[in-house]
Amino acid sequence: MKLNKREFLKAVGTGSTMLAMPMIARAAPISLKLSHYLPPQHQLHGVLAKWADDLREQSDGELDIQVFPAGQMGPPPRQYDLVRTGVADFSFIFTAFYPGRFPLTDLLSLPFLLVGPDAKPPKAADTSWLATSMKSEFASEYVDTEMLFSINLTSTGFFMRSVQVETPGDVNGLRIRPTSGAMAEQLKAMGASPATIPPTEVADAIAKGVVDGAIFNFEGGRAFQLQQAVNNVSTLANSSATFSFIANQAMMEKLPPKHAELVRSTTGPDAARAIGGLYDEAEASGREFMVGEGVQVVDLVGSAADPFREVLAPVYDAQLEATRKAHPTTDAVVEKIGQLKGEL
Repeated sequence: MKLNKREFLKAVGTGSTMLAMPMIARAAPISLKLSHYLPPQHQLHGVLAKWADDLREQSDGELDIQVFPAGQMGPPPRQYDLVRTGVADFSFIFTAFYPGRFPLTDLLSLPFLLVGPDAKPPKAADTSWLATSMKSEFASEYVDTEMLFSINLTSTGFFMRSVQVETPGDVNGLRIRPTSGAMAEQLKAMGASPATIPPTEVADAIAKGVVDGAIFNFEGGRAFQLQQAVNNVSTLANSSATFSFIANQAMMEKLPPKHAELVRSTTGPDAARAIGGLYDEAEASGREFMVGEGVQVVDLVGSAADPFREVLAPVYDAQLEATRKAHPTTDAVVEKIGQLKGEL
């Protein structure tokens, strides 16, 4: 069949349009960077890597999140600023690395705030759900970022070379590595001297007598091989540590709404509860490992925790008052924490 010029151009145009359609229908991938400081073998790295894979699949390849573990993009204390400045789009941070930046979040570390009368440590699944449910109350602290979920751990204790801690007086005069500034104040109230040491150097410092012990948990103790230097552990749920998965705020605002919703719907309180549950399993496994290595463990619960409650009561009051002076919402935040605690 012979086509005239008009019919030929019409046919070519139709064909060109059909060839171009797949390219128009499929948006170019949005490349994002997720940074964290934990090693690739850590369970949290596995969680974040799977999350990135899931979002890639659920977005039909439109979200391409590359994960950079082990501080490849910067050391642990820089992780927050990597996201705040947009160098990274996401990161998992330890809020204690930034003294003074998260005072409202630090209220979660008030002595014995998150435990009941028996002083038994609550599950990380529960306290992580609680901490994440405080997102709106803590939002002002996450400058230029958005908190997607938090992991909160109360299962810590005294990991000591030679002393089995059973009373506050047992640490009087000793040098102990704390987990945070809030924990350092608690150690001072017990007469101990806080010593700042990177977690990778704690086992060696204890073995050489540089410090007498450290505040740690079983999961971390196993990861950093503390069984090589520690002989005694006394667990005490007198404080908590908070870690947060954060996103760059400007990036979230620029994402297509369907993708921003995907990020938020796959994080939040329910995700925090699930991930906290993984920490609970790792803590139980770490404890079993340490006991198997000959470490003696004592749980300071019930009446055994009462002397610590008494010594640390002034620390509770001082931290609360200091936060009140700078943040008028302090009492409302503590009240909300109490309400959520009642729902656990």
